[in-house]
Amino acid sequence: MVMRKIVLFAFLAWLAIGAVYRGEILYVIDGDTIYGWVEGFGKTKVRFIGIDAPEIEPGKHALRQAERWHKKPQEIYSLGWKAKLYLRNFLPKYTRVKIKTDVELFDKYGRLLGYVWKGNTLINELMVKEGYAGVYTFPPNVKYVERFIKAQKEAKRNHRGIWSLFRKCY
Repeated sequence: MVMRKIVLFAFLAWLAIGAVYRGEILYVIDGDTIYGWVEGFGKTKVRFIGIDAPEIEPGKHALRQAERWHKKPQEIYSLGWKAKLYLRNFLPKYTRVKIKTDVELFDKYGRLLGYVWKGNTLINELMVKEGYAGVYTFPPNVKYVERFIKAQKEAKRNHRGIWSLFRKCY
């Protein structure tokens, strides 16, 4: 009986890899996390795979970002709010989206991990391309990493968003 459950769980997990779910935005939490209704999951937080936006509140992660980017925490929070507002304007309440999963469904905080699409636009990539987030991958969830790296190079080259702080420092 236990073996059947293990096999069933493994099969269901395999089916979920690369699955596409319909969703609807309820609100934007920050530049890389939304809260919404997702088919099969109900109301849940969705963490964008492969990107990291500046934090909007004090905490360990914000301090690590400030250290990594050689900036004051206040600069990180300011950029974080800009990222959140940009995403909120692009994904207002009740916007319909598609969420595509990768190998892992959830992060250690219980958030659904996804590539979020609005029409033909991959929002994860857009946030990087516009400089509101940087590439931040955790294998095995790397399906679009090459696209994200290309978008980040473009954002750096054009000094967009977080990259406007650096000018030739990177």
